[in-house]
Amino acid sequence: MPARYLMVAAELRRRCARMRREGETKLPGEMALCEETGCSRQTVRRALDLLAQEGLIVRMRGSGTYLAGGEPVRRGRVAVVLPSADTYLYPQLLRDAEAIFREAGCTVEICVTDNLVAKERAVLTRLLADPPAGILIEGAKSALPSVNLDLFEQLERLGVPLVWLHAPLPAPAGAPCFQDDNEGGARILVRHLRAQGHERIAAVFKSDDRQGHERYLGFASAMLREGLAIDEAHILWYDTADRESLLAGQGEWLLRFAQRLAPCTAVVCYNDEIAYPLIRFLLRAGRRVPEDAAVVSFDNSHLCTLSPVPVTSLAHERHQMGTSAARMLLRMMRGKPGVGARLAWTLRIRRSG
Repeated sequence: MPARYLMVAAELRRRCARMRREGETKLPGEMALCEETGCSRQTVRRALDLLAQEGLIVRMRGSGTYLAGGEPVRRGRVAVVLPSADTYLYPQLLRDAEAIFREAGCTVEICVTDNLVAKERAVLTRLLADPPAGILIEGAKSALPSVNLDLFEQLERLGVPLVWLHAPLPAPAGAPCFQDDNEGGARILVRHLRAQGHERIAAVFKSDDRQGHERYLGFASAMLREGLAIDEAHILWYDTADRESLLAGQGEWLLRFAQRLAPCTAVVCYNDEIAYPLIRFLLRAGRRVPEDAAVVSFDNSHLCTLSPVPVTSLAHERHQMGTSAARMLLRMMRGKPGVGARLAWTLRIRRSG
């Protein structure tokens, strides 16, 4: 005679088939099933575990047990945590994600960290006190070891699904990440410049975000593969504080770099926020772009066409990151596993190089 939990599982399979035909999605709770079957809670739980392993049902903590594919989104508040909500690429990313969440009936709480670890900790502490249904987040200072892993681990223990943007952390374990193919993008830019005859290529990268390190690695590996020398005197690193000073009109550090680029005929920029002022500084120094110095970049933002010399820059498919990440978070909020993606770049060639 088969074990009792196997008999209960067989009955539940028949029940699931009937529910699917009748358009029902939610199974009774464990105690109700115990009363119906006359079995212990342990027996019912083993039967449900078996059906979950078979992919017939999905068990959602605090919500119940549903037919696979019929489980609801955990409606409620979704937190979107970003370094900024109103500068550069973030407004579009935020609009794309918000559209997906609101279509699913979720409200959106926007949290801004200014890429500061202390602000990120304050945001996470507040979210732990009132956990949202899901979190979409770009971590602060992602190139540095995170001092906030303990809070991310607490969110994991609470069962709050989380999707990373641009760079993942070790916790929550297995949380998906939607990120750029930064190494591949830098290789595209170096090969593009090399094909135009450039050999002495400078670069600017951001030091406190992981994207900067990945773009540097792609740049350096492509230079070596092309047989070109890497001149570290012409590789500039900057951080978030430098970025803020540049946006405030105090970009002397970038101006000084532009003034000492005479030996180089091309520059790979971390993003358009750097390429735009760098081109202006080069022109101020009497260097023609691209005749004396070609400038190429990442992100294909509005700054490319605002520049006095339109910028050659790498682009993603429009709306790709915010939309894809938001849809994946909704999938996880339905109790399904999450999978990240590395987004490929396409080169948009303009006059700068």
